[in-house]
Amino acid sequence: YLDRVKNGEPVSYITNSKEFYGLDFFVDKRVLVPRPETEMLVDEALNYLKEIISSGRSDKGLSILDVGTGSGNIVVSVVKNAGDENLFGRIDAIDISEDALDVAKINIEQHGVDSKVHVFQSDLLDAITEGDYYDVILANLPYICDGEKKIVDENVEKHEPKSALFGGNDGLELYKKIFQQITGKKIGFGLLIGEFGFGQRKELEALLNKYFDHRWYIKGDLAGIDRMFVVQG
Repeated sequence: YLDRVKNGEPVSYITNSKEFYGLDFFVDKRVLVPRPETEMLVDEALNYLKEIISSGRSDKGLSILDVGTGSGNIVVSVVKNAGDENLFGRIDAIDISEDALDVAKINIEQHGVDSKVHVFQSDLLDAITEGDYYDVILANLPYICDGEKKIVDENVEKHEPKSALFGGNDGLELYKKIFQQITGKKIGFGLLIGEFGFGQRKELEALLNKYFDHRWYIKGDLAGIDRMFVVQG
């Protein structure tokens, strides 16, 4: 274990454990280690879902789509903290990586929500049916620019899956693609929530305006860094 630590391997991979939103998740080298900043996405989703519940609009069952689910930490945290798991109808957790989905299944079963969460492989929204609707779509996609690999912590790049880190030339290629899919396939949603990186606000705003007019806003994390976009359906 000490040799692995000296080699820069994340302690979470060594212990196969990472706390996120007050819950313990199994993680290994097949998935990214959950970051505390990502808890913002869970907060935003829960606040919106509670609004739906209080307004009485949840009689058909709440629906969630988690794109790029990784370890499943986001969708599990939302379901476990919503108050009543029976309020949920359709919950889909998707990822392009079969390895990541294997880890997600471990966590979904470990937290007792395997009867609620449907896990399947998809390259972004390729496997989602045209015209589908979700109350909340969550997306924590790779957003580090390929050209910024030098600023990424050496141990992060060395040990964590690169496919979960880098998002093309400007870091936003996958978000551009998912925005195109949402509009092109006419996928409806109540709220679309995503995480992005430092210095990407201007480029992201241009994409949001192109695909969603002005039905969006951006929030900063606890450090004051622009971190999350929210699009209203």
